[in-house]
Amino acid sequence: MPDNIAIKLTKRLLRPVTEKVYIRDRVYPELEVRKGAKNLHILHPAGRVHLADPDQDSFVPVGKYYKNGWYDRANIFVYEIPNAYLHVESGLTCTRDFKAVLDFGYDDRICHYPAFGRRRPLMVKRRRGLYSSVNTCFSGNIGHWMHDCLPKIHSLARVAPRTGLTLLMPAPAYEFQSETLRCVLPDNFKIEYVSGHEWEHTEQFLWPSMVSGRCMYLLPPEYYEAIRGPIFKKLGLPKQHTKTERLYISRQGGKRCVTNEDAVMLFLEKFGFRKIVLEELSFSQQVELFHRAEIVVGPHGAGINTICFSGDIDVVVLYSTRVPPNYFHTQAVGLGQKHHFVCHDEEHEDSSFGADLPALERVFREELGLKA
Repeated sequence: MPDNIAIKLTKRLLRPVTEKVYIRDRVYPELEVRKGAKNLHILHPAGRVHLADPDQDSFVPVGKYYKNGWYDRANIFVYEIPNAYLHVESGLTCTRDFKAVLDFGYDDRICHYPAFGRRRPLMVKRRRGLYSSVNTCFSGNIGHWMHDCLPKIHSLARVAPRTGLTLLMPAPAYEFQSETLRCVLPDNFKIEYVSGHEWEHTEQFLWPSMVSGRCMYLLPPEYYEAIRGPIFKKLGLPKQHTKTERLYISRQGGKRCVTNEDAVMLFLEKFGFRKIVLEELSFSQQVELFHRAEIVVGPHGAGINTICFSGDIDVVVLYSTRVPPNYFHTQAVGLGQKHHFVCHDEEHEDSSFGADLPALERVFREELGLKA
C-alpha cells in the first residue's frame, strides 16, 4: 500500500467516535431509517399512554415529567444495521462509517460515556452471521436492567429468524444479570461473553429500540409478562400472589440513605413491617420475598424496582426532593400497583435525607387505611 494512502487511512480510522445518527429525533418522532439500515419491524406504533389524572393522583403534578398525566410513547421497533460496529461494554452501536446510532431522549446519555470520545479501532475482525446486544452503560442498575435491557430480548425474539441470533455481552457483573438472562433467553438465542472494552464488527446486526423512556419504567403488558412469566416459572412460583409480607427496604451506605431510619422502623414495626437488606439476599430469595409482598416501603433507588415481582400491592416511596423522578410511579401504573409517596426537601435527589414521619403517618392513616 502506498504511504500516502496508508496515512490517509490511518487518519480516518483514528478519528474519535463523535458523530451521531438519530433513528428518532424531535423533528421526526415517528422514525428515520438512515445509513443503509433495512428490514424495519415496528412492533408497537407510537401513541399516547394515559398514566393518571392529575386531580386523582397527587404524584402527577409534582413528578419530574408527565405532569399532565400522559406519556407520548414513540415507536417500538427493530431494524437491521449491516456491517455495524458494537462497543460491548457501553452498548454503543455505530454504522459502517462509525456514526453512533442513538435513540433520542435516552441514548443521548451514552455520549458522555468514555467510549464515545475514544479513537476508532484500527482493525476489527468481522463476525459473520446475525448478532445483537441488549447491554447499556447503565445495566449494572437492576432498574435499568429490568426495564431498558431485558425488554429488548422480547423485541428481538419477535423478529429473529428461527435459527436465532447471538447476543454479544460483557461478562455479568451481578447475579441478577446472569439469573434473569438464564430465565428469559429464548431457546434459539445464544450469548457470547466478550471483553467489554473491545469493539465487534458484525455482518448483520439487529438494533432494538428502547421500550422504556425518559425517567419511565412503564412497559406494554406483553413485555412485563415476557420477563416476569419465565422468572416465576423457573423459580416454581405461581401466577397468583399470596400477600403476606410488609417490607421496608433499607439502603446500607452510599446515597439516598434515610438518616432517621431507626425512628422510621419504630413506626413501621407497629404495622407489622420488617427491615430487609437486599444485598444480603440472593436474587431468587428477593423474587420469592417480593412475590409475597403486600406493602413495600423504602427510599427511592434500585431496590424499589424489586416490586416488579409483586402483585397489585401498595408501595410507599420516600423521595429526597420535592420534585421526584417518575421511575417508580410509572412502574406501579404499569403493574397495576398503588403508588404512595413522601417527599423531602433536599436539593439533589441522590442526597441522604431524614424521612418526614408525620407525612408518612398521614399516608398510612388516610391513604392505606392502616391502624397500628
